[in-house]
Formats: sequence, C-alpha cells, structure tokens
Amino acid sequence: MTPDDPPADELPPTALASLVNAAKEKFVAKPDRHGPSAVKAMAAVVRDLKGMPELAVARESTTRLRLTRKGREGFVVIEYDPAILSIDVSTGGFGDARDPGAKKADRFGLQGEQWMRMEGGGDLFTELHAHVLRLYPELAPST
Repeated sequence: MTPDDPPADELPPTALASLVNAAKEKFVAKPDRHGPSAVKAMAAVVRDLKGMPELAVARESTTRLRLTRKGREGFVVIEYDPAILSIDVSTGGFGDARDPGAKKADRFGLQGEQWMRMEGGGDLFTELHAHVLRLYPELAPST
C-alpha cells in the first residue's frame, strides 16, 4: 500500500461481500424436526404395542429399542441415527439365514411428517407392522 491509497474501509465492496449475506441465509440455525419426530415415532411404537402378550420392549439406549417375544426366536431393532437423521429397522434371529451380502437394515428418512423408506416404498409403521407379524406369526392373516 502506498500513502495515496484510500483506507481499506473506504474501498468499494468486491464480489466477495455478497458471500457474507448468502452464508448468513444458508447457515442460519434451522429447527431440528428430525430428533423430536424420531422420539415421537419411538414413543408411538411403545404406546401402540403396550399390552401385547409376551412382547418385551427393551430400551437399549436413548435412540435404540429392541422388540422380542418371550420364548420365541427373532428380534426387531429400531434405532434413530442423529448423525444422518434416519431411523433404521433391522431384524435377526428368525432362523431364515439372510444372504451375507443382503442389506442389514431398512433406512427411513423424514419426509414431511412421515418416516418413509429412503429406497422408496413404505413407511416406518407399515414396515414395523410386518416385522411384528414375524414375531407373532399366528396373527398373520391366512391366505
């Protein structure tokens, strides 16, 4: 800089100045819809299955539930992953050995107010209904 240069605060703004406003708009804190919605979904599972004979609902952590039926094989695990804002549903122990290359869990993302399968398809509660029927095969509709 030379003595004839105007002070920095008197220079005209450059194209960089527009980035400040764009960044403020883009990075403003957004309300967390996923966490509260996941808590509500998990609470709905517990509420709606309350009183189901022989069903054990274990809270394995603040974000993970395990459903089992006393004296029966199989389990269903429901887990919210806050890092990627999804709910995963996995099953195991049903005696039908899964292909080692098969996916381990179905992943659901919040779309509007519903947890929908990320790969397309059904919603969380439809999927859970099918899995609970695996725990209670005698409740499955006969064909």
